[in-house]
Amino acid sequence: MKEVHLTGLEGTNPLGFLAALGVQVAFATKPTRPKLWWSDDVIPHAITDHTVDCIVDQILNVLPLWKESPSVNPTLNGSSMPKGDELKMSSDNIRQYLDQACQHQVTRDLGLSLIAEGSTDKKGASKPSDLYFSAGPQKFLASIRKIMDGVSEDDIRSGLLGPWKYSSVLPSMGWDVTDDRTYALRSRNPSSETKPTNPGPEALAILGLSIHSVFARIDRTITLGCSGTWKYSTYTWPIWNKPASPYSVKSLLTHTYIDIGYRSRWFASWGIRTILRSTIRRSSQSGYGTFSPPEVVWQAL
Repeated sequence: MKEVHLTGLEGTNPLGFLAALGVQVAFATKPTRPKLWWSDDVIPHAITDHTVDCIVDQILNVLPLWKESPSVNPTLNGSSMPKGDELKMSSDNIRQYLDQACQHQVTRDLGLSLIAEGSTDKKGASKPSDLYFSAGPQKFLASIRKIMDGVSEDDIRSGLLGPWKYSSVLPSMGWDVTDDRTYALRSRNPSSETKPTNPGPEALAILGLSIHSVFARIDRTITLGCSGTWKYSTYTWPIWNKPASPYSVKSLLTHTYIDIGYRSRWFASWGIRTILRSTIRRSSQSGYGTFSPPEVVWQAL
């Protein structure tokens, strides 16, 4: 099998991991989709069986479709949906948003990975995914549209191969572990600061987000890969060294973030080498989220 090393997508960074998932998602409507696995390096990087040129071309083809889709650009009666960009919709609008999202073949899974019908706060507004890190003036879907509209071919190629340039002023979704600017180490609140970003990996990671389905529970929205409460949660993901199809990848993600001790006897046979976990930190003032550096919670012998 062909091995194409995507050395820019490092598995120890949640942004790199999500972006690698996005490579597979970009081919969702194609008859042949890339397989994905990880190198055995100390800092593992993604490996696939599709060429970089093929991946870049496909991403450039699908991003405009995503940007204009109902999941990313929700409307109500021909106008912007109230509180749609913040994913703070009313119960009636949640239903309409998800109905519109499910009718769009390319991006329906993204809508189903952002909000869940029946999951609302005390004010009746939708509770979004645990991977929703935006707050204040940062509107989640507006940031997605800006990234998808502004990302270039060079951004995507350099994101796949590295090193990441950190040279763009486009928004960040907050999933880069380098965004973790802990208050205890700073003289002032860092959440209002802006830092250069990498729109290539950011755009791919948005596609990768669509694998993380959400489900309604009485007190909160449950997100695939995440555990805990809204204010104190974690994201757990596996690193594997055997080629995996998109369906296998979602299965690996599903089976490795809960009951690790019970299921660990099977991990090696599934090709899993490491399981990593990052704490999701949220500002007590605004709810702005970041990932902490990951810890190893399981390692193959």
